[in-house]
Amino acid sequence: MSVKDEINKLKKEIERHNFLYHSENNPEISDAEYDALYQRLKSLESDQVVSEDSPTKTVGAKPSKGFEKHTHLKPMLSLSNVFNDEEFNKFEERILKRIQVDKVIYAVELKFDGIGISLTYEEGILTKAVTRGDGEIGEVVTENIKTISKIPHKITFNAPKIIELRGEIFFNLDDFDSINQSLQKSGGKAFINPRNAAAGTLRNLDIDIVRQRPLNIFLYALGGCSDDFNITSHQDFIAFLEKNNLPNNELVTFGDATSASNAVKKILDSRDKLNYEIDGAVVKVNDINLQEKLGFVSKAPRWAVAWKFPASEKFSKVNDILFSVGRTGIVTPYATIEPVLISGANISNVTLHNLDELKRLDIKVNDTVLVKRAGDVIPQITKVNFDARDGSENPVKVPEFCPSCGNKLKEEGPFLRCDAGMKCPAQLFGYFEHFVSRKAMNIDGLGYKINTHLINLGYVKKVADLFKLKQHESELKNLEGFGEKSIDNLFASIDDARKPKLETFINALGIPEVGETTASSLARHFKEFEKLRSATFEDLMQLDSIGNVVAKNIIEFFINDPVGIDELLDQIEIENFVASADSHLDGVRIVITGSFSEFSRDELKDIIKSKGGVPSSSVSSNTNYLLYGEKAGSKYKKAVELGVELVDETKIKDFLKI
Repeated sequence: MSVKDEINKLKKEIERHNFLYHSENNPEISDAEYDALYQRLKSLESDQVVSEDSPTKTVGAKPSKGFEKHTHLKPMLSLSNVFNDEEFNKFEERILKRIQVDKVIYAVELKFDGIGISLTYEEGILTKAVTRGDGEIGEVVTENIKTISKIPHKITFNAPKIIELRGEIFFNLDDFDSINQSLQKSGGKAFINPRNAAAGTLRNLDIDIVRQRPLNIFLYALGGCSDDFNITSHQDFIAFLEKNNLPNNELVTFGDATSASNAVKKILDSRDKLNYEIDGAVVKVNDINLQEKLGFVSKAPRWAVAWKFPASEKFSKVNDILFSVGRTGIVTPYATIEPVLISGANISNVTLHNLDELKRLDIKVNDTVLVKRAGDVIPQITKVNFDARDGSENPVKVPEFCPSCGNKLKEEGPFLRCDAGMKCPAQLFGYFEHFVSRKAMNIDGLGYKINTHLINLGYVKKVADLFKLKQHESELKNLEGFGEKSIDNLFASIDDARKPKLETFINALGIPEVGETTASSLARHFKEFEKLRSATFEDLMQLDSIGNVVAKNIIEFFINDPVGIDELLDQIEIENFVASADSHLDGVRIVITGSFSEFSRDELKDIIKSKGGVPSSSVSSNTNYLLYGEKAGSKYKKAVELGVELVDETKIKDFLKI
């Protein structure tokens, strides 16, 4: 697999996990697994053009449509991660090199495992509480937040005209247990873990339900503020919180790098004694003046880092090993285990990924296995305890036929695949879920229950049928659990989706390895759907973001046409791609080399993309311009040889029109 193909695959996978974590509150992998994917993507992108929608440049997930939206005064950013002393020492080395000081004092705090929140006080009065959202725009949940008694509605000490206070919403573990016991007694569905419970409660539209659940909060950071708020350190900020009776955690310490490392180890040692979930520590530069000098890179500050903790592990018993079918036909093994409580979450299902993983673990039904979990997400089985075997174990029965449709399965390397396509109910359901999802056609009102009904009742046998549902209106409204208003809203949402943008439609098609980023590149390049549909392999390989595998996937998808595109096109009208008015570099391929006094390379790439240009990592005959600074190197030499037009640092602002 080429580097570009791996990058695209990782982007797609990480975007999916981000959506599950931030929007669905239903993560599938552990923090440790997610961090490994993220770090791999980051390392691959270091020598590549990084798209503006890459997970390494974005935060959280887009807000949903249920709440009023609000733009944060200052973005709620993410943090870079370290996992040990060696990585933390490198973090400090970068700081010392950038600001030329001998010693830095750090603040060390707990990294709470909850939901990010921003409280806005104007003239000392609490006026808004907003979720993180995508970092730029969040959801207004003020009334729900006001049910937390420890949050003062008014502050008086050193209160500026306006200030954003950042924090984390969570449940104490004993409160979480009480909530689940109450839900189970009333016949409701228990929450998986404290974070899910906090997320579900914070975004609940029924204020009475919110009042019944004791949400908790710690404040730990300053967001945007007016010029009349003057503090010089994070320690001053903590004092500001305390004097205004604002809830903050008392387990914060200050000291040099050695003290910070020791403080993190103490936090890790005390982790199991806390009455709330944490998944690490946060180490930040104490001096605010130094913070401002250090600034930010991509989506994270240079002056703070999350020190992530190792995963929690416990033993459990394997009850069975089953196989599930995904939307692309891949059949994945997973273990059902005796429920095990790890850091507040009951784990009962664990993915086993593929046949190679089954062989690596040498796992059997009734085995005792070590289950690893980090943070609040479903983890993996790390090893089998062979010493615990007593002869009752049974080998895994790898299926010959699809568990969903009975089709003969094929082995493709370590994977099993059902090639029945949309004739397989599981694949149809998975594809349908993707097609209507928020990042695809964004059709509201189609959750798991309704999707299942529509497919089981035969109303949807292919995605084009979705746009013909109106003919079943009377039957749908008579079905149990289908309210008239909800069906009317569904029809309205379907009608709104009949004119998708080209990049949206390409992404919705679910072409293997083609996610949002690649769909956007394809739309920008081909402009019209039929031009993409008829593109040759050579046409596709003209795009920097397309490798051999992705190009073959696109060609095969349109040849095999598993979704019935012509019938689908009869129901919708795709908007051709049109560059924005200020995109004077639309489609222009630009390579950046050397160092610049006013811009970082990432900043230049972002500006180029905002103007419609295509930043490229290597010089070729397709390159239109080379932007170069000091120590330009081999790319400059190759550009000269190929006759590529050159733009030096003195002309960059005019060239980019900034």
